[in-house]
Amino acid sequence: MIIKYLIILYIFLYNIYNNTNRYIFYMGGVLMLINMGPYFSLIFFINAIITIIVVLLERKRPEKTIAWLLIIVLLPPIGLIFYIFLGRNWKIHKLNKDFSPKIRELIYKVINKIENPEYIPLITLLAQNSQSPLFVYNDVTIFKNGLEKFDALKKEIKNAKNHIHLEYYIVKNDKIGNELKDLLIQKSLEGIKVKFIIDRVGSIKLGKNYINDMVNAGIDVAQYSYFLAPLLRMINTQINYRNHRKIVIIDGSIGFIGGINIGDEYLGKGRLGYWRDTHIMVKGDFVFGLQAVFIDDFCTIKKANKDNTLLDDNFSDFFPKIEKSGKKIMQLIKSGPDSPYPAIMQGILKMIFMAKDHIYITTPYFVPTESIMDSLKIAALGGIDIRIIFPGKYDHFTVYYASRTYLAELIKYGVKVYFYDNKSFIHAKVMTIDGKISTVGTANMDIRSYELNYEINTVIYDDEITEQLEDLFFEDLNNSTIITENEYDNISPFTKAIEAIARVFSSLL
Repeated sequence: MIIKYLIILYIFLYNIYNNTNRYIFYMGGVLMLINMGPYFSLIFFINAIITIIVVLLERKRPEKTIAWLLIIVLLPPIGLIFYIFLGRNWKIHKLNKDFSPKIRELIYKVINKIENPEYIPLITLLAQNSQSPLFVYNDVTIFKNGLEKFDALKKEIKNAKNHIHLEYYIVKNDKIGNELKDLLIQKSLEGIKVKFIIDRVGSIKLGKNYINDMVNAGIDVAQYSYFLAPLLRMINTQINYRNHRKIVIIDGSIGFIGGINIGDEYLGKGRLGYWRDTHIMVKGDFVFGLQAVFIDDFCTIKKANKDNTLLDDNFSDFFPKIEKSGKKIMQLIKSGPDSPYPAIMQGILKMIFMAKDHIYITTPYFVPTESIMDSLKIAALGGIDIRIIFPGKYDHFTVYYASRTYLAELIKYGVKVYFYDNKSFIHAKVMTIDGKISTVGTANMDIRSYELNYEINTVIYDDEITEQLEDLFFEDLNNSTIITENEYDNISPFTKAIEAIARVFSSLL
């Protein structure tokens, strides 16, 4: 395949250089050389002008600009169409000079509960970029796979007394998908208010019957459909933006957040084998933060879909009085295409710079921003023990091979990189710092999560929970193989070529 495209590129450039006015099309595995006559020069000129105006003036990162220029120049006018659908930045930034006085008041009211004053800058950062107060009365339960998570989720759904709110990127019409659907229908028929946000891209194969079954039972389903951009409203120009959040709120007092979607593969029944992931259940006031995010998402999606049936419930039911039994201190980080700040990326960056002893990262994809890469390099050179667990096999070809190049770069700086068991798949999104603070959530350590997707994480300021997460990390190390610099240097030229090509386009993934 690579050879075919190299041939296409060679002929294309040759024809331009020799002004043959012929153009290459690749269709159905067949190369076609078409005489465009005098129209080719005009098409090429127009394409070049539009490229300069549209791409360069948007002031993207240089590497992203170069990648899009390659696509547009090599594939006119198809490349331009791709750019309109996938490359335009429709994000609207409304930067606030200061954060809400109410949030400030809530932060300062409980800031004395933080034993380590070094965490205060991180707390203040998340208060400002995510409008998140400190939540100080929480119990946290950690799940290491889908079996544990779904057992707990089904139990809490069965016990629901007032409402169930779910928001997922992937929902599948399979065994666990139907099991949860039937359970939600049962609760809805019992009089429990059920609301369900589903991303249409992630759940593209779900089917109308699945949705209709829920709607007919009284479940209020909101489908995120990539909010149409200011231009070309009749077609979808924001397909690249996705709602990647995975949260559940039950009765306003129990919440779930993490990396596990709804599907049998998360139970280890897919082609990737055992699926190692991290999800948490929270009981306490942190659930108020999850609830606020859900309500905002639900109302925004309903409004975008021109659906006026919004929240008709008693609003106070969503935020009940919480028993102050737990003592885990937590904070919420959220970001998305409409966020004024790349909040999750900023939070992770701040946590890296706070490290004094070690940083442990588990991520299924690793295409970080330049700032994250630099911070990890600086930390490693400064003597911080940095270890990263990455899947030993891929579920997304291009992302996997692009990720390998960034990991290889970090290895040269002393970062220890481990590939998880290649008979399984690790999908956890966890980072722990010094055994004291940690972050768990839906965001991968890649540009897509930082800039394109709606994501949500939590930061946990607690030694006990962080140590539990680090215990899981070391369990995973026992099922992983360390990758040395020499091993990377000795990979085949063909693999290196694939990695190089994948990296060029990694900023577009």
